[in-house]
Amino acid sequence: MKKIMDKISDGIDMVTRAFITSLLFMMTIVLAIHIVLRYFFQGGILWSDELSRFAMIGIVYLGAASATRDNTHITVSIFEDRWPSLRKWLTPVQGAVMIAYSFFLIIFGIQALEVVGTQSSANIGISMGWIYSVIPISAVIMMIHILAKIGAKRHAATEEEQLW
Repeated sequence: MKKIMDKISDGIDMVTRAFITSLLFMMTIVLAIHIVLRYFFQGGILWSDELSRFAMIGIVYLGAASATRDNTHITVSIFEDRWPSLRKWLTPVQGAVMIAYSFFLIIFGIQALEVVGTQSSANIGISMGWIYSVIPISAVIMMIHILAKIGAKRHAATEEEQLW
């Protein structure tokens, strides 16, 4: 089970990082063209700001999912730093809180999709449901990464017990 979850987590993370890179590249190119057009031709691309905003939203949410996998989120570790023996008790609590947070993001993200699904963006004209869908999608990805980490820790603890 551990290896399957790790492979799923790794595969999803690889796709997520490629998508983040694509969004960042697209945003950079569109904004660079917009700046050149505005500076030299006193005009610009009407939809460039909107597209860049939507790309940034995707980058933030999907980046948060990748940061969950890598454990690179900002953390408050005052208790763990002061009392390292609490780490073994706080780690499962942190995992449970992160799973609960991901679960609520999924629920509220789907509810937001129901509200904005019929709306379309002003300049690009795409459904806002596509933009807001990144919220529950990133939350599902976060949950998969968290469950993979929990499985890896449980598997490591089982192997350690078997060694003794």
